[in-house]
Amino acid sequence: MLMRTALIRTALIRTALAGAFLAPGAAFACGGLFCNTSRPVNQAAERILFAHDGDTLHMHVRITYQGPPAEFGWLLPTPPDVQVELSSEQLFVDLDRQFAPRFVLRTEVDPDCAQRAFGGEGEGEGEGEGEGEGPAVNVLSREPVGPFDIAVLQPDTVEDLRAWLDANGYEIPAQTDGTLQPYLELGAVFVAVRLLPDQDAGDISPLRLSFGSARPAIPIVPTSVAAEPDMGIIVHVLGPDRAIPLNYRHVVINEAAIDWQNNGQNYADVVSQAADEANGQAFATDFAGPHDSRVGPPVFNETVLTGITNARDARALLAVFPFGIDADVQRVLLSELHGPPGFDPLLFLQCPWCFDDDEVAAIEYDAAAIAERVETEINGARRHLQAMFEANRYLTRLYSTLSAAEMTLDPEFEFNADLGVVPNQRTAVRRVACDDGDPDFDRATIETPSGLRYRLVDGRNPHLIQRQSGETVRGEDVPGARIVERTFAIGQSEVEQNRTDEIERLLDPTDGDASGCGCAMIERDPPGLAFWGLLLAMGLGRRMRRA
Repeated sequence: MLMRTALIRTALIRTALAGAFLAPGAAFACGGLFCNTSRPVNQAAERILFAHDGDTLHMHVRITYQGPPAEFGWLLPTPPDVQVELSSEQLFVDLDRQFAPRFVLRTEVDPDCAQRAFGGEGEGEGEGEGEGEGPAVNVLSREPVGPFDIAVLQPDTVEDLRAWLDANGYEIPAQTDGTLQPYLELGAVFVAVRLLPDQDAGDISPLRLSFGSARPAIPIVPTSVAAEPDMGIIVHVLGPDRAIPLNYRHVVINEAAIDWQNNGQNYADVVSQAADEANGQAFATDFAGPHDSRVGPPVFNETVLTGITNARDARALLAVFPFGIDADVQRVLLSELHGPPGFDPLLFLQCPWCFDDDEVAAIEYDAAAIAERVETEINGARRHLQAMFEANRYLTRLYSTLSAAEMTLDPEFEFNADLGVVPNQRTAVRRVACDDGDPDFDRATIETPSGLRYRLVDGRNPHLIQRQSGETVRGEDVPGARIVERTFAIGQSEVEQNRTDEIERLLDPTDGDASGCGCAMIERDPPGLAFWGLLLAMGLGRRMRRA
């Protein structure tokens, strides 16, 4: 019998956690854990990386598509000298992991509160604790890693772990609870994994388009014919300095509208609201600063290429890759591995040890073809990326959302050496006071990095913004933008709206007398200068032609 039943196969994958401690090689798409792909992914963000090489602009685009392959279509206006090559899916996984915004909630508890609430040691400042979970689960970290929302958890009991998983939307099968106690007794922590809302399982490869252009620009107008409401756009720009939107507004979000207790999961909604307040066309800066030149996926050397051709079977083939089966390697192997009827190559990549030796022997592949594709398709793109990151040591990540009616102007970007860095990690502080000697989490005060303070109501942020289908469904009266401004290639930004006072009144309408919040005032951002003559001068630069 070459193939086990689906039920047995699933059971093997779900018990692969123990084998993962001993198995060679790196983790796969599911890490040997509990994948749940039954829910369709409806929201996605278009991802782009711009980098100049002399007069040539390279535009790496991650294409997002859902639907039958026969119905796929993609149109992008470019200059006539365009050259098109494959790019790297792993590139965008790495960019998300390293530069996506992270919202961390640090807890400070009144030292007079009962220590028993924190395991008797006064600890309990676990970052990124999900809303509603008890202090018996210490959240060591929770952050996006590639397409996943990953939390590292340290529970007191399996029951506490189960309660946290259920409360935070991790669909881990309940029947696995009985297998976890031995690991808990050994002092293990638990890595919980789920897909981020904007991820899909498509295997369409990103592309690199290279052409002569003086300025990065996104031909967004043609996208309006098939755009979903609040379509996300993530733009990475490599260059000498911080990149700014030239013909779109720039927004600084109202951090009090962020869901800090759930790691800022509504960040896209807040940015969407902020952009709407800037006439629908604005970007927020997720990150801006010098980067490590080692950003981006590594090139596979001759040892790996030789190992591919010499691998004795498909399982040994996977072990050849020193960094695991990343997104680019997976794309190649999914099309090169063939087995008997019913063989699922993705399942094999996720859990090769779930197949017995006879099943592995039945998997056919052309080792020489795989080695050639790794060299030409993967290494070629990665060598180019390494050169781009080495030559351009400053990275800016900008984010916006656009609906079809807002896609009337192609956004263009420039560099500004006068603007400061923007870290991608934002840390808020939850200050918990005592109620009869016990910590009162339900009425804690949260202070955002910008100094805004608000009081929780029944353990929840009453000022959250949430959107659906391009419309705000919660927090309609809450500003999404604290500041709306124009950015220029030289000098500081020109502030057009500063809604700090309005936000502070919303957070503490009684000036702190009733709420006891004691909300702090924020230092006002000084107004910038309008460089209209400079804008005209910059318009003389050669722009990207559009079809």
